[in-house]
This record gives sequence, C-alpha cells and structure tokens, in this order.
Amino acid sequence: MIPLDVFGSESLAANLLEQVRWRDGVECPRCRSDRTVKNGSYGAFQRYLCKNCDRTFNDKTGTIFAHSKVALRKWLFSIYAFLRFNTSL
Repeated sequence: MIPLDVFGSESLAANLLEQVRWRDGVECPRCRSDRTVKNGSYGAFQRYLCKNCDRTFNDKTGTIFAHSKVALRKWLFSIYAFLRFNTSL
C-alpha cells in the first residue's frame, strides 16, 4: 500500500520510485549492467553512471515517466486513484 503522504512531495515520490524500481539493485537500462555508481542528482532524482557503457541515467529513464512534464507525485496519485477507486472498466 502506498502511503498517502508520498503525493505531497516530489522528493518522497522520487524515493518511492527508487525503492520500487531498484529493489534488486541499480541496473543500467541500456546495457543491463549492474556496474553503476551514483553521479549527482537531477532535481529530486538520483543520477547514475554506468561503468560498462559510460551512459548516465536516472530513476525515470526507460519508464512511462521519463519525458513527462507531469510531476511524478501527480502520476503516482493518478495511478493510485485509478487502482483504488475504479470498480469497472
């Protein structure tokens, strides 16, 4: 269950995405290598550098959230509301 306070802050939403996406460890979305290091941040999102292919990426790279202008907290709230309150399609 997602705690409702995550919808109030972009950094809390970013932390939730990081925990869910990388629960088995950070992996490069391009080459699937686990040889990654933290490489600063971009807003609320942690940036990583892949030591295998020298590409940088963040928690949103390769997801539906990657190029969205909508805040992650709004995305998560919308998904939560749809799953919680939608009784039929």
